[in-house]
Amino acid sequence: MYCPNCGKTNSTEHKFCRSCGFNLEKTAQSLVEQIPADEIEKSLQDKQRLVGRLLTILVGGGISIFVIILVWTIISKIIIGKGELFGGLIFIAFIVGLILFALLMLYSESLSEKAGKKQLLQKQTQQVTDSTQKLLYESHFEPITSVTERTTELLTIEKKHSTKEM
Repeated sequence: MYCPNCGKTNSTEHKFCRSCGFNLEKTAQSLVEQIPADEIEKSLQDKQRLVGRLLTILVGGGISIFVIILVWTIISKIIIGKGELFGGLIFIAFIVGLILFALLMLYSESLSEKAGKKQLLQKQTQQVTDSTQKLLYESHFEPITSVTERTTELLTIEKKHSTKEM
């Protein structure tokens, strides 16, 4: 933000100009009021997406570490420790199957959520087009004659013959 008094650059958090001491509170408030609501909403949506991605990475990383520790424990305690290769492999396959099932369920939910949003958007656009079609529908159209159409027939054009002799 620029100071309206001296033109120096200041942060919107500053209450006074760092150069001339001008009170910037009302200027900052005016700037906030002028920012369109769409930009604020878009900024909030971008931040929500970022937080969602970070949470997904953290949860995915935590689950991955847990699964690695679990598989390592199964390998070291059951397969190596007790010597039961077949039982350990079945247990690992069971755990991998449960993880795949959970991932597929999450993916299915996200797809159905996206499909629901798409259907809602299509329904809203259909309602808008239906209402505009009702507004624009006219049974017949008859153009209105203008004043110039009736009076232009009354104008006469005189042709002037100019002869140039050389």
